[in-house]
Amino acid sequence: MALSLTLTSSTRPMETDRKITLSLPASVVQALKARMAAEDTTMRALILEALAINGYNVAADEIRDRRRR
Repeated sequence: MALSLTLTSSTRPMETDRKITLSLPASVVQALKARMAAEDTTMRALILEALAINGYNVAADEIRDRRRR
């Protein structure tokens, strides 16, 4: 199962989002989808949060749900 993600860097305001595609085990995608539903958030927010926890430079304002309500 393939998953498309968009990662950004807010440290450079002129830099645009970049798209990446990666393959993850189906069980991981299912677990992420379950967490998305439980937390009412997006895959992007979950992935960016995980990257930040693991030491990547991700601005706090990027780890948010950008869906329109």
